[in-house]
Amino acid sequence: MHSPNYKVLIVGLDGATFDLMLPWIEEGKLPNLARIMRSGAKSPLESTVPPITPCAWSSFMTGKNPGKHGLFDFIEPDENHGFKFTNASYRDGETLWGCLSRHGRRVGIVNVPMTFPPEPVNGFLISGLDTPHDLSAFMYPVEVRSELKMAGIKYRIDQQHLGNMRTDERRRAQLDDIFACERDRTTAFQLLSEQRPCDFRMIVFGSTDQVQHHFWHFMDASHDKHDPAGAEKFSTAILDTYVHCDEQLGILLDECDDDTIVVIMSDHGFGPMSNVRVRVNQILAEAGLLKFVESSAPGKLKQALASWLDRMIRSTLSSDAKRRIAGMLPRLRTWFETLDETQINWAETSAYVNEAYRSSPAIWLNRLQDLDEAEVAELRDRIEQIMLSLVDPQTGEPVITHLARPSELYHGPHSSKAPDLLPAWWTDGFLLDQSMPAATGLPNVERSTTPLEGGVEFAASHRLDGVFMISGGPISPEFSFSDAKIVDVTPTVLYLMGLPIPDDMDGKVLVEAIDPDFLAANPIRYESTEDGAVSEVDNAPRGFSKDESEMIARRLQALGYIQ
Repeated sequence: MHSPNYKVLIVGLDGATFDLMLPWIEEGKLPNLARIMRSGAKSPLESTVPPITPCAWSSFMTGKNPGKHGLFDFIEPDENHGFKFTNASYRDGETLWGCLSRHGRRVGIVNVPMTFPPEPVNGFLISGLDTPHDLSAFMYPVEVRSELKMAGIKYRIDQQHLGNMRTDERRRAQLDDIFACERDRTTAFQLLSEQRPCDFRMIVFGSTDQVQHHFWHFMDASHDKHDPAGAEKFSTAILDTYVHCDEQLGILLDECDDDTIVVIMSDHGFGPMSNVRVRVNQILAEAGLLKFVESSAPGKLKQALASWLDRMIRSTLSSDAKRRIAGMLPRLRTWFETLDETQINWAETSAYVNEAYRSSPAIWLNRLQDLDEAEVAELRDRIEQIMLSLVDPQTGEPVITHLARPSELYHGPHSSKAPDLLPAWWTDGFLLDQSMPAATGLPNVERSTTPLEGGVEFAASHRLDGVFMISGGPISPEFSFSDAKIVDVTPTVLYLMGLPIPDDMDGKVLVEAIDPDFLAANPIRYESTEDGAVSEVDNAPRGFSKDESEMIARRLQALGYIQ
């Protein structure tokens, strides 16, 4: 029986869901994913709560729950008021590739979200979604950039024009661009792997997530905002994206030898959003828990003008044009963005959400208030009661069925950094809308009847269950199980590569998928983190500069995550 010393290739399909993948595999449309499924094991992969990119990928790469690694979202409250953007330097704990490097294994990592700034590894690393800009120092070692350039590979972090899809021509051009970007990513991965042979390699394709966010309503005739006319041209956009990623997978599989184990995974699943819109800050204000800044009549007019101007600019200008205008007129940009944000009177506010960040409507208690545990618990109870009482104006059913609390989800030294309440948007399917105190009469909950605004409004979003498939070596073929969690992937990889598992990980080896004789011959080993299992190399600056924060904001806006 072979000893556990395999090479591993992980291919991440961001946001992939078995709800779509399995029928398409059975129909013969995804032959390379079919190869993995039929030669190996599969399970739904339970994500983190909330099932969002920073939290989920960080739990994968550390094998820990967010209470231990401390990265809950793209944003977190800053020391004063408002929010700041997070990146990999906000995460605590050793990554999978950090652990492998420490043990002398060679690694190659491309486009895993939340890896900026890139950590020094024994191999190469190209950061993913949290990279501010294509000109940022997001490649390790630094010579990787010149190597790709000399090879004629125009590597891009991701697409910059998703927020500019108002016409069929723009949608088609965007899909073509997405596919070209993923092909270049595969080519870069191949080149660097050839130049720097690795024991462990990982690449993430983000197109599955991006296209599902923006094209689901064309595919799904039951969607609240289904577009029959658009469906004539784009009903297969999501399938085409899966097919394209399957082709990239096939290229990589053809290069694998018999000693390579292949893992396919996603950070979360996906599903349609309803047309229910909720203005949470407005609800909190009516309950006396939030107070907006009183605006003068001219101030209200300016705010309304800025909001209209914002919608007009987003609908007519490309992302490149918007960036050029922002660079030429920085003072106007600051004035404009300040006006377009709903202002909160922090001294008289107990709870709030960041309504500009639509992806994950987390409710935060004002950290600047001096509240004891009993007062915090009372506030959470009150807010939960209010939120659970919201009803759909069309059906009369509850809009929010559950609000998760940190104590239910997390354990570890960073648990106190978590949001105070998490409405279960990933099961209830509503979207956050922006409160407009200057515009009276807006309902707290409403059904949006306007056509979906391409590139700005999500047609679909994340679900709890992603995908996990593993094939090769001692993996049981044609085997299905159902209890894999995202924190389990790293311990399983370490075991199959013959390494001990740090004892502070929350994940476990997925023994269900492994041949029993192999397990008996190769017992699982652990190492104590007190004996130096955690890397001491952490010289990266914490957070982003002001300019980088603006770049991140614009990139997340272009992807549709923030308004």
